[in-house]
Amino acid sequence: MMPAFLKEFISKAPTEPGIYIFTGPSNKKSRFALRSDSIENPRQGRDKAQLANRGSSMSKTSGLYIGKASNIKARLLSYLKTTDHRILQMLSRATGIKTLETDSEIEALIMESQYIKRYQPPFNIMLRDDKQFFYVVFGNENFPKISITHQPRQGTDFVGPFTDGAALKTTLRYLRKAFPYCACKKPHNNFCLNYHIGKCVGFCCLKKTELNLEHKALREYKKNIKALKDILGGKKTPMIKHLEKEMIALGKKDKFKKAIEVRNKIEKIRRVFKNARIIKENFAEIFNFKQLPRRVEGYDISHIQGKHAVGAMAVFIDGEPDKNEYRKFRIYAKNTPDDTAMLKEILTRRFNHPEWKMPDLILVDGGKAQMNAAREIIKNIPIIALTKDEKHLGIKFFVTGKNNPVLLSKIPATVKNLLLRIDSEAHRFAISYHRQLHGRAGLELP
Repeated sequence: MMPAFLKEFISKAPTEPGIYIFTGPSNKKSRFALRSDSIENPRQGRDKAQLANRGSSMSKTSGLYIGKASNIKARLLSYLKTTDHRILQMLSRATGIKTLETDSEIEALIMESQYIKRYQPPFNIMLRDDKQFFYVVFGNENFPKISITHQPRQGTDFVGPFTDGAALKTTLRYLRKAFPYCACKKPHNNFCLNYHIGKCVGFCCLKKTELNLEHKALREYKKNIKALKDILGGKKTPMIKHLEKEMIALGKKDKFKKAIEVRNKIEKIRRVFKNARIIKENFAEIFNFKQLPRRVEGYDISHIQGKHAVGAMAVFIDGEPDKNEYRKFRIYAKNTPDDTAMLKEILTRRFNHPEWKMPDLILVDGGKAQMNAAREIIKNIPIIALTKDEKHLGIKFFVTGKNNPVLLSKIPATVKNLLLRIDSEAHRFAISYHRQLHGRAGLELP
């Protein structure tokens, strides 16, 4: 594929989430030939035309590589800068590109999994040789457990493959709110915390649970597991239609409480797939971001008049904390309460680690001074500084590229809650580390 063709295609590519397919010459004996009508597509009518009009005819090509993106145009742009010889080899064989837009990143993740499983494009295998696909495995217990693995055992019940483990975990966390399932590692005597917050049916992890196979809790649990399989397997639409019929039937039988429960479940499912799009539009409108920041790093400082000063970095991926990526910093340069200088120190040290994944957005605690200090260290990543009042409550944001602050009261709840949660988590992590060091210093002999 010539760079000029790729550039021209990218200029017209959508900025929506979805999947993209690099195609090459068809082989009649190959199992990689693609058909646009074989897998459920949330934007089916429009995308069939899209598939027919972009690149060469689907019937004359086969899939070389299938990928997903939160922003198809932005993802394809990265192929113009690649130096990976395997990707360059794939591009040299590619003769066309197809795209399929979805309504959310979650749907893109699921659609990519379906296409890879069905067509097994050769370069998806080659380009994963240093990584592994992810699979969601469903156990065979009375209350089946759910786990993520790279290599499902033969005979196990699983859905996959998925290419993005972080996005898959986020999807399961969202879906668990609509379809509770057990995540407890050991049985216990009393109902777990997840039961009380609606993420577990309760009976599944009790030590003394004697349920027959017809028990209501067991039936409900297995319905939840089937629903999860259906959604992850790309059958969201028929499952929602089934729930809508069930809701109507319950209403006709005057079982209004149960009908409301089913209606709420339908709304939760729709919210799972809609949430990412809402946040993306709120980020685009408020902060002028072209795409939804996937990895957000939040920073905070903790000290007592400059003593035992520490910094903390909390990391959120796809709107959820990833504690394996958290980092803590002991601050050495200052013994005076200079938060701006301390912030510059930890950001300098953080960005001296090119092996750490780069963020799409940075959130710092402070005002315009902190934002400007961060900008001295970081040139090409958007920065948001959260300003708080004397009660330590957020009141406004300063944003790189904007002269005036953005009032917290003017920000939609979805965006505001996400940013406040990141800030709160960075603050908690910094305080925890500071107390650890302060306590240790108190034990030292004079």
